Amino acid sequence: MNANETTEYQMARIARADRWVPACGGSEVPYRDRNGREVLYVYNFATGKHGFLDVGQDIVFEDDTLTEPAS
Repeated sequence: MNANETTEYQMARIARADRWVPACGGSEVPYRDRNGREVLYVYNFATGKHGFLDVGQDIVFEDDTLTEPAS
């Protein structure tokens, strides 16, 4: 176990859970993309995929070109 991982992230990793958790050991925080949406970079251990959670709509999508940070 990594001491820098959150409990939620550790539990998902150990269980290979099919759910989205904040990426980078659970340390990711939401940010505003170039379209003004609040998004969170997430990871799913069961699928091995990263995605972006649209916090306002509770939808995960994988097209990172839609989530570039606002300048």
